Amino acid sequence: MSPSDLPEVSRIQRECYSESLLETVDSFSAKLSVAPDFCFMAVQGELVVGYVVSLPWVFGEVPDLNGAEYPVPPDADSLCIHDMAVTPTARKAGAAKHMLDAVLDVARHRGYQRISLVAIQGASSYWLRHGFKIVHVGEPLKTDLSAYGQEAVYMAKTED
Repeated sequence: MSPSDLPEVSRIQRECYSESLLETVDSFSAKLSVAPDFCFMAVQGELVVGYVVSLPWVFGEVPDLNGAEYPVPPDADSLCIHDMAVTPTARKAGAAKHMLDAVLDVARHRGYQRISLVAIQGASSYWLRHGFKIVHVGEPLKTDLSAYGQEAVYMAKTED
């Protein structure tokens, strides 16, 4: 992913998420600028159909939704998949799996064995199929998760 892809990221998120979960191009730019090696696009033909934005983070914490800055914590011990979306018309074509594989490969190469994410809008079943497990969280993280919607679930996977 490059900064020139961010208008497409914005278009895709509008197709996939409710208004309360939308992030600005500036917020995506801030995440991309600190972790470009962990951000990918999915393309079918010449049409961008998906994206994934990930960044090194501290396990048990979540990045702010629609934040302005995302400095990588000095004690980052895991990779956080902050957002992955595929347009409704391109689902079931394998784009999400290819992007997930790319993220996991880079994470493995960089030494991150634990991958975390916040599943929203009922997506936990997708992540469970890919080896992620629901992590039961305490009150501080529950408060942080509330920005992601009522159905938000913190999940993690440990790579071998």
